[in-house]
Amino acid sequence: MKVAHFFYFSIAARHRSFRRAAIDLNITQPTLSKRIRELEDQFDVLLFERRAGGARLTPPGEKFVQSADRILAELEFMKQSAQAAKRGDLGRIDVGFYTSLSAGALRDTLVAFANQHAEAELNIIEETRAALIPLLDRGAIDIAVVLGEPGYRDYAHMSLWSERIMVVLPETHRLAERDVVYWTDLRNERFVISHRDPGPEINDVLLNKLAAPGDRPLIKHINAHHSVTIGAVRGERGITLACESSFAPLPGVVFRELRDGNGPTRLGFVAYWRRNNDNPTLKQFLALLRAHPAVPHLVSSASMS
Repeated sequence: MKVAHFFYFSIAARHRSFRRAAIDLNITQPTLSKRIRELEDQFDVLLFERRAGGARLTPPGEKFVQSADRILAELEFMKQSAQAAKRGDLGRIDVGFYTSLSAGALRDTLVAFANQHAEAELNIIEETRAALIPLLDRGAIDIAVVLGEPGYRDYAHMSLWSERIMVVLPETHRLAERDVVYWTDLRNERFVISHRDPGPEINDVLLNKLAAPGDRPLIKHINAHHSVTIGAVRGERGITLACESSFAPLPGVVFRELRDGNGPTRLGFVAYWRRNNDNPTLKQFLALLRAHPAVPHLVSSASMS
């Protein structure tokens, strides 16, 4: 007994004629008759009354065709579901990150994935870098998107977009009237920087731009969320730095682009995933990342190895 037996029977029932059904199926009429006879023998029931003018379903045949059509529909659904899962349209992906999702290319990609793969489960995990890499290592997440240069060589990786670094100032600050602020404008300022991600990367940029022999910027480090540092700025206890995706109109503070002589200061993002991760949904997500207009088009195979 094969699926083809039910399919041939269903087509014959639809045409009420073995001859027309055989033409539709592109097989010979004797072959079709044989398959239906095998089906009748298997279930020990007469499904058709054979007549010179065609074939008419018997009462048991009328019931049988309803069951056969349900079986064929279920099998087609199973096939489509399996193919969708293979493509990654079904399934699940766990995405780890630690930067803001209020704006930016990562948010764009997550929204696009959710829209294009509505049947897939998208799980978003916000954690520190120190937590994300162990989660990635033990398979608790499929991919981690972090700031900085590629550094975890045990994983496959892809260099992504970059974001501008913004200085966050109290709205009463002397530089708040400017559209653009230069690093040299920030000498002698007091900074409030979080120990939490992405604070360490931002702190490194700050030291690289303003530290000099015998002269280091005044930095107050706090172990708090980005919103707390913004609150400190609003209270005029210092200024802070943030990624572009963190920008949002907030009372009491302003965000201004930071530049040096070469233009805006930027921080790059990198995606990491396990080399042996064969999750089809991950492949779909990677394709969306790769296609984002903010990602450099000249992505070499070496950068994704």
